[in-house]
Amino acid sequence: MKTLSNPSVKKSVISVIGFISLFTLYHLPEFFQNYYQEPLIWLLESSMLLFVIVAYFIGKSKFKNGFRTYGLFAFGKYWSNLAKGILIGICITILANMVPVWMHWNKISWHWDWQQILLFTIGTFFPSLAEDILTRGYVMTYWPRKWNVNYLILFSAGVYVLNHIFKLNKPDVLLYLFVLGLLLMWVFVATRSLWLTLGIHWGSNIAYQFFANIVSFETIKDTGLENYVLAACYVLGFMLVFILFKGGFFTLAVKNDD
Repeated sequence: MKTLSNPSVKKSVISVIGFISLFTLYHLPEFFQNYYQEPLIWLLESSMLLFVIVAYFIGKSKFKNGFRTYGLFAFGKYWSNLAKGILIGICITILANMVPVWMHWNKISWHWDWQQILLFTIGTFFPSLAEDILTRGYVMTYWPRKWNVNYLILFSAGVYVLNHIFKLNKPDVLLYLFVLGLLLMWVFVATRSLWLTLGIHWGSNIAYQFFANIVSFETIKDTGLENYVLAACYVLGFMLVFILFKGGFFTLAVKNDD
């Protein structure tokens, strides 16, 4: 009991309990999807919305605006980071899917369905936001300030990989998830807000759904290298974002922004 009365230990225990609670809420629809072997989109979307609401109230323990806790503040000032991130995420995913076509591994065809594209755009928002809050915003909030920020980026990327609990048996998937996790957390640390990170993540998910549901691929040569290509494209994307960052292309947040 004396140990728990220590403020630092108490804070650590509370942060772990909060993370486990959010982690459980985030993955609840996945367990039902795997059990029933059905998409259960309504359950996924409602659970992600509930996650965001719960995260907001958890965040209110630190700021009046609970979302500020996770790096989401002053949207009117930083909306351009979100827009630029969406474009970057879409472009990276397009490149990753087109390289196998250019290499003559796949043959591509598609049918335009604007209604579906709109649904993908809306439907991927809350899952993207929820995962960014869980694996980046929450981790950043409770990371000890005296610890090296580079370890924070590595740790967050590891948490992001482990968050894909039903894909941990696929090394190629783990590779691109880790690279993407590094990119998204580095962007968060560099810009000091979550808007650019959310944009890249959301844009990638929009494009992923487009290629998964609108586009049809016919395999010409089965190489099994598609996910390694995706990882390489995220590395290129990381390099592009770094160059743009150094060139002042993104707006950096300041502490007193509301």
